[in-house]
Amino acid sequence: MPPAAAIPKNFPPEISRAARLSRYARDLLSAEPALATGVPLEAPLDRAWMRARIEGAFDGDPALQAALRRLRKAVMLVLIARDLDGRADLAEVVATVSTLAEETVRAAAANHARWLGQEFGNPLGAASGRIQHLHVVAMGKLGGGELNVSSDIDVVFVYPEDGETDGPRRISNHEFFIRLARRI
Repeated sequence: MPPAAAIPKNFPPEISRAARLSRYARDLLSAEPALATGVPLEAPLDRAWMRARIEGAFDGDPALQAALRRLRKAVMLVLIARDLDGRADLAEVVATVSTLAEETVRAAAANHARWLGQEFGNPLGAASGRIQHLHVVAMGKLGGGELNVSSDIDVVFVYPEDGETDGPRRISNHEFFIRLARRI
């Protein structure tokens, strides 16, 4: 582990302080100094900031997973810096961690649904003929917006209507959404 003196001097003071006081922050910055660049420290992180970092179409699961890990690291670094600076109270921490979980699940669901759709087609409702979407219902601490940094998430997956996909390799909506839930 690098000593606190090895922390670059060009980091914002809140980030430098976090690196001095938190082994986790120090390890993050030692491995990826660029994490300290462009992170907002003056106000709580919001959904739009997180979404902007993981928005778009990824070319495969490894790229998606890398983007989700980078986002998690940046959010944790900001939370540590704001907490140690006395700017983040418990309500901010649990709201930010809950938003992080929601946005990462949303991005994973959207990308994996797109990739499954390329292989099997879109899941269509048998009665409505409309494209069906997976709904992820948060339970427990995430459902209450009270997720902390060491919590796991409890979710329930539901979809509106049975039917089958419209692609060249058709499968039931049930099978499509089971595959999607497993990937998420």
